[in-house]
Amino acid sequence: SFFNRIGGEETIIIRSDSDISVGLEVRGEDRSSSSVIELKGLYFESQKEERMNVEEEIQKLEEEIHRLGSLQPDGSYKVTFGVLFNDDRCANIFEALVGTLRAAKKRKIVAFPGELLLQGVHDKVEITLRPSPPPPQAAVSAAATS
Repeated sequence: SFFNRIGGEETIIIRSDSDISVGLEVRGEDRSSSSVIELKGLYFESQKEERMNVEEEIQKLEEEIHRLGSLQPDGSYKVTFGVLFNDDRCANIFEALVGTLRAAKKRKIVAFPGELLLQGVHDKVEITLRPSPPPPQAAVSAAATS
């Protein structure tokens, strides 16, 4: 955060973890708590939008792995990084495929060895889309028949 005074006006800039900038002008010497609350609201709104975009990207990644991958006996899907990276449709959907893969791995939606995948070097690395948990109704039905 920093303050910048320009001719009696102050501009407050706050940088979030994702480097999203939010500015708020405060006229004169009025630094009331309401200005801070408004600023915090903008900051949190930016984080919420970012989380929503990540979730949408991960959902699209799941769809693409279903399309390009092969179904495994355990219900998971497997695809190599090279197939994903070199696919034209994926290239048009994902601005940062590696970042989306890392976010999905952090949420335990996909699995792959290592932390970072690089084009060329890791083209043959398998990415596993873990099977979706059964819907609650199916879980209850399965338990009742056992």
